[in-house]
Amino acid sequence: MTARTDQAFDAEELRTVVAEALELPLDEVTDDARFKEDLEVDSLISLEIAVRVEERYGVKIDESRLAEIGSFRLVRELIEAELNGASAT
Repeated sequence: MTARTDQAFDAEELRTVVAEALELPLDEVTDDARFKEDLEVDSLISLEIAVRVEERYGVKIDESRLAEIGSFRLVRELIEAELNGASAT
């Protein structure tokens, strides 16, 4: 992954980005809801979320890690780790 640090990270804003990608109400995008199992979205949603995350935050999620995008919590943790790592360098 690569990240730019000029965008401030806000978890609630990210929740909105993910909800829009999932085409779900914001209150259904909880930390523990699993996209594929609980929310019953198709497998392309991981790619859609990755594209929107890259557009908004400049964080590119490698294809090998797309399977990790299974819940909002995992998306948030991936982005936080990348942004924290980028700001430390």
